[in-house]
Amino acid sequence: MRTFLAVALLVGVTRGLYITDDRTRDPSRPLPLPPEQRSFGDGHVDLIRRQSATSSQKPTPSIPVAPSTIPTAPPSPVPTPMDLQLSYALSTPCLSYLSTLLSSSTFRSCLPFSLLLTTSTGFASLLAAADTSGNYTTLNTLLAYVTSPQPSSGACDDYMSAAYAKMGEKSTGCTADLTKRGSAVDARMGLGSAGMMRKAAGLRNPDTGSWCYLEAVASERPDDLYLWSLPTGIALPPSTKPTCSKCSSLLLNHYTTSASSTPSLNGTLVNSAITTINGACGPGFAEYSVQPPTSGASSASSASRSIGGMAFGLATAVGLSLTFGLA
Repeated sequence: MRTFLAVALLVGVTRGLYITDDRTRDPSRPLPLPPEQRSFGDGHVDLIRRQSATSSQKPTPSIPVAPSTIPTAPPSPVPTPMDLQLSYALSTPCLSYLSTLLSSSTFRSCLPFSLLLTTSTGFASLLAAADTSGNYTTLNTLLAYVTSPQPSSGACDDYMSAAYAKMGEKSTGCTADLTKRGSAVDARMGLGSAGMMRKAAGLRNPDTGSWCYLEAVASERPDDLYLWSLPTGIALPPSTKPTCSKCSSLLLNHYTTSASSTPSLNGTLVNSAITTINGACGPGFAEYSVQPPTSGASSASSASRSIGGMAFGLATAVGLSLTFGLA
């Protein structure tokens, strides 16, 4: 029986979902560990991906074409960012600021995809349900909404950008929290990449007309999904085998063109991934022009890298560290 074990943050491929809140794990201990021994801090999720011996036990995924009409509201139940506890290790002023932000009608209407990916257990549940059933219709509609949310894409991008800047100010009381691991770092990195990831959610495979993210999630190979974790600092694993898909090219080039307007993007890490991908897919498959991160992005990434102590060296709030295995 083939078995895929994924040790991840709150993101895409789920064939079993285990949320733990044990912050006492020895960060020097390498991952992956056996499922019963895994624990992660502050919103980390252990995603165990298993494929049974017979394909009949899992339905073949049906990836729909992206909707031709943009919905004016997300499908129900609506997942919410940061639906785990916020209180752990947050100062009182920062907790108050984040609580106010999350309760804002504008924030909830904009429904930032970057924070759904990294902090929403509701979103993870939708992914798990789609994986179990092979039906991606709800996620298809949700992606259509988050790529063009209410009140407008421009208004939402401006709102998230302003919230990113505001959170770094002393007046919010979060400056000390941003030097540590935890919800504050996750939130600010998601705010900083909100505009870029909103547009990334809208990328479509030109051959199929389906959302690139859904195709990455539904794939039995994790390699395209790794690329969705780059904006928040998880490096491309050495074991990755690039698919050279049109979607991977679109996504990497999107990161490049969005770099100047995405303060939390780690350009060094993205360029390293492009080097790896271009080495497999050919020169020019993805363009280099992402600059190294600003000092603000660097400090946020440094704080996040301490989360979970991942052996891959760069761990932060979105994607996954995945180990392929055969059993």
